[in-house]
Amino acid sequence: MTRTAPLPRIVRKEKPPKMRGRDGYRKAREHLRRDFAYRCAYCMIHESEAGGEEAFWIDHFRPRSKGGSANDYTNLYWACILCNHIKGDSWPTPSEARHGRRFANPCHEQDYGFHFAENAKSELEALTRCGEYHVGTLRLNRSLLVARRRERNEYRSRLAEASNLIERLEPQRDAASVGRAPVQNEVIDHVHHEIDSLRAELAIAIPFIPSLQGQ
Repeated sequence: MTRTAPLPRIVRKEKPPKMRGRDGYRKAREHLRRDFAYRCAYCMIHESEAGGEEAFWIDHFRPRSKGGSANDYTNLYWACILCNHIKGDSWPTPSEARHGRRFANPCHEQDYGFHFAENAKSELEALTRCGEYHVGTLRLNRSLLVARRRERNEYRSRLAEASNLIERLEPQRDAASVGRAPVQNEVIDHVHHEIDSLRAELAIAIPFIPSLQGQ
């Protein structure tokens, strides 16, 4: 069965600023933050989970030392400092590229779920040679990221349980609550608060992207 590559994970919408000179790319900082939804292009951690905007920097997808353009907006990515540091000037050799070993480009293709997918241990497993190179080079299974994914899975599980509980406690959400006992109202209010809190946590958590292989 032939696999059809899905659409890119990231679709740029910003009109880039004019950038000139060695450090011209720095003018694109706010544009990149918005285009990448305030998340690292590689590990997908959100700014608020990584220490804020100061914990991020502009990454040149193809390093300048490997021929990448310094001020080409399409070559600029928003990345957490750790991913940026680990990636450094890494770039596949011609031999590696011929064998499919390369960085997955989230602005041109779907990376998560296609080149690599999350397993039951909250670790990323390579599904292609590209995924093997990408996950290995960027160390996307470092302990902090695995812990964040496990935490996110716990939130998802708790949200499912709370939502199920609400469905049982409030089978007729719009019905009058005249005969409802005060303690029941307190329980329902508490569960609703729990649901709102979990949704807020999941909004900034590393997203879960199921495997897209075979689609």
